[in-house]
Amino acid sequence: MLAGNGKKFYEFFIQLVLIIVGVLSALAVDNYRESIQERKTEKEYLINLRNSVQSDTALIRTEIQRIYSKINAISELIALSNSSATIDNEKFGDLITDVIMLIRPNFITAVYEELKFTGNFKLIRNNELKLLIISYYSDNALLQEQNDRDLGIYTSELIDVLTFDELEYKTPFDQKRIFKAIQQRGTLMNELIHSQKRATIVRTGLIYTSLPRSIELLEKLQSEIDK
Repeated sequence: MLAGNGKKFYEFFIQLVLIIVGVLSALAVDNYRESIQERKTEKEYLINLRNSVQSDTALIRTEIQRIYSKINAISELIALSNSSATIDNEKFGDLITDVIMLIRPNFITAVYEELKFTGNFKLIRNNELKLLIISYYSDNALLQEQNDRDLGIYTSELIDVLTFDELEYKTPFDQKRIFKAIQQRGTLMNELIHSQKRATIVRTGLIYTSLPRSIELLEKLQSEIDK
């Protein structure tokens, strides 16, 4: 009788062990599959971030050149207003266009925002890379906020001098009227100088901060993707 009970207990114990092993194996398989899926999702996010930063880098380079054109155009416009010379109407139109154009870098933040608001930031295992991503997008947000306060380095005084048809390029810009306004309206001259200074500051920030950081982040993202 005791032997029979011992045999039953042994069989029960074996069945229990098999059940536990089976459950643990199933959990291990599930964890492995989840880990594989998380790594796959992480890589997808990294690739999408890399593509966004690539676009940002190209944008920054374009904006640097646009700001350079704006700065030079303001200098030329002020110099022309201090002389009695006029230039070709088409060239002057291009000059005014460069002076009044808005400088508003529009960085791509969709992937970063998704990572933040879905809680998927935890999928990025490289903490150094994670901190670099956060720093990069925080700096860009500050730059955009500062630029928005300056309305894209807006030149409202000059725009007030221009007619609607001139702004629509239906008629040539009246050079003499514009030069006279710059000479006689101190607020307009001050605005041009201020706009030029602000543009220079933004350009410096893009050259020495935004561009190097975007290139650095791009390299780190690519390195992590290639692992």
